[in-house]
Amino acid sequence: MALDPGPAAPAGAVAAALARALALPERDVPLAEWLRPAQRRPARRVLAALERHGGALLAAPVGSGKTYVALAVATVYARRWPRVPVVCLVPAALAPQWRRVAEALGVELVLVSHERASRGRLPPATRRGLVVVDESHRFRNPLTRRYAHVARWLAGRPTLFLSATPVVNRLGDLAAQLRLAVRDDALRAYGTPSLAAAFADAPGALAALGHLVVAGEDEQAGALPMRRPRDGAGDWTLPPAWEALIAEVGRLHLADAPPVAALLRGSLLRALASSPAAFAAALRRYQRLLEHARDARAAGRPLGRLALRRLVGDSDQLLLWPLLDATLTPTRAPGHAHACAPELAVDDLPRVAALARAADALRGAADPKAARLAALVADGRPTLVFTWARETVRWLRDRLAETAPSPGPIAWCTGARAGVGTLPLERAAVLGWFAPGRARRAARLPDDVRTPRVLVATDVAAEGLDLQHAGRVVHYDLPWTATRLAQREGRAVRLGSAHPSVEVVCFTPPEPLERRLRQCAILAGKAALPGAAGLDERGRWLWRWREELAAHVPAAHASPGGSAADAAEAEPVRGIARVRGRAAGALVGLELVPLEGEPAPVARVAWVDADGRTHEDGATIVARLAEVARAAADAGALPVDDVARRRALAAAREVTRAALREAAAALWAGGPLAPAARQLAARLDRLARGAARARDARLLAAVDRALRFVAGGHTAGEAQLVEALAALPERELVRRLAALPAPDPPPPPCAVRLLGVVLVETG
Repeated sequence: MALDPGPAAPAGAVAAALARALALPERDVPLAEWLRPAQRRPARRVLAALERHGGALLAAPVGSGKTYVALAVATVYARRWPRVPVVCLVPAALAPQWRRVAEALGVELVLVSHERASRGRLPPATRRGLVVVDESHRFRNPLTRRYAHVARWLAGRPTLFLSATPVVNRLGDLAAQLRLAVRDDALRAYGTPSLAAAFADAPGALAALGHLVVAGEDEQAGALPMRRPRDGAGDWTLPPAWEALIAEVGRLHLADAPPVAALLRGSLLRALASSPAAFAAALRRYQRLLEHARDARAAGRPLGRLALRRLVGDSDQLLLWPLLDATLTPTRAPGHAHACAPELAVDDLPRVAALARAADALRGAADPKAARLAALVADGRPTLVFTWARETVRWLRDRLAETAPSPGPIAWCTGARAGVGTLPLERAAVLGWFAPGRARRAARLPDDVRTPRVLVATDVAAEGLDLQHAGRVVHYDLPWTATRLAQREGRAVRLGSAHPSVEVVCFTPPEPLERRLRQCAILAGKAALPGAAGLDERGRWLWRWREELAAHVPAAHASPGGSAADAAEAEPVRGIARVRGRAAGALVGLELVPLEGEPAPVARVAWVDADGRTHEDGATIVARLAEVARAAADAGALPVDDVARRRALAAAREVTRAALREAAAALWAGGPLAPAARQLAARLDRLARGAARARDARLLAAVDRALRFVAGGHTAGEAQLVEALAALPERELVRRLAALPAPDPPPPPCAVRLLGVVLVETG
């Protein structure tokens, strides 16, 4: 009896109402005039997520202007709290760019580098000020010091994360970033009781991610230059001498632990795939490490990581440090600085020394990989060449300059050092020649130096920089993650590019190296991860289809080339309609409206087929909405009589029952409690019993509030707080109860409101 589909209405208008109800929430506030039209909807969606959940992640494509969207959001917060600064956590290399853009737009910011955050050097925390975290995928690992420091600092602060590539190695990367600002149970009203559990166990529950993640609009992609892969351009053949070196590397014992040996062997082979110079340098570093290990063993002392660092020196740092970190065996309590390295095979020393001499001999031989690159860049097209090894940068700088026809002087950049040819120059000046328009004109070179057309760089130039003058990106060395590929290409595939398309060339390892390294296979596997989270076109049916619907309502439901009257008829209207189509059924839209509090209504649209089965997947709903719109435009609507109303209510009844069951379950749903939370809850329960016996109403109220906080979902920083409280003595615990964050209120009971029903009949 409570279900009322409303009056009869045009089918296109009802379909538009259903589509609009599915659109993800937006905050309608005045935005900065300098935003592009396609950036306004993402900015409004970000503001809605920040207000509702305390955090949002803008995952728009590389080069689409995420910085400008973030600064527009910052201006909204600056108007709201003019005395509270907006803080931006950015990589140190990108701080000048952020400062320059913010000053040009008149936005005041406090810039803090990721590197300072890693050391815990963060500004005083406030509860209201917005925080923007650029390149947030750097905060994907909860086990790092950087993550721990920032998690504590961000607790309770609205935070906007920016990353075109938030998923690097696993789906949990995205969950780790979101949980820096968003509580684990933030999406339980949408069928996801726990963010962490959804990523780990139930990817289907990720359909609610659209309330936290903003991927941008398709119109934005149309403003970017086209990415144009050039297949086969980077193919090269391994010389026989190199194949012999691969076989020799395979004969090395390397380490007692097989996983460590595999990691060391892979790193040496990857250096060989890069260049003879990189291979020789890697072997020399490894030879010195083995010599240190031999001497330490002879002295009867364990070779610890810190001892290795002191012996080898930061300026001659082994390329394998990150790999060794994961296999170090603690000699004292966990977390202590002293640890033993895995047992390295010092008996390999003679073979490693011989390999190093053989690699040095290759420096005078032909390099087919470098020759292939020289032929590629001979056309003069401005080109970015990315490699992971500093030695390869110098190798290519010299080899390309010797080719005929030469592409001109080679610009290069490795961290803090940069130059053109053999001439060292400031990094900003070198990169400026590959920047857009004004920045490129401002970059000055000495009068006797020709303008470079090729920039060879390590991945230091792969994040955040504007190099839109380049018309080609070359992956001379493949990275281990698809994220790095996207970041490299994003230097040129950006708004403001000087080219309608950017050529992309990958130098893939020849078969003998690929068989051992499996780089292409690993990259293919990791490239599928964003789709599993709905972040790219392959995963659009997870949640992005709802984001896309908002951009096409009501225009998508008006007939093509129709009149103004047709367009007005397609404006959203609540009601009931009846049309003819290819498949019989009913489109039903409803809202769960909270009876108290301020939560936004939860909308759902379902297709009920002729057999009574309910479908709510994006592909089905979008197809049925489009079919209804076409039917309404081509044949018009059928009359709505009492029989049609009864059929509509019967279809709506099944959808309503399912919605109410799920809403009731959300009242009790929650993620699994961490051990520290269980321990603290038990202690608080004992405190509550004692307070009740003592008739201490004030303590009882404080404990009740604390229990509701502990039993709910937490951000990463709040989880750290719970762990710390669980270890406190009782008196100190009681003293700190009042300072605990406020718990989220439980979901209120809901009423159902029908948005509309469209009956589809055949015949």
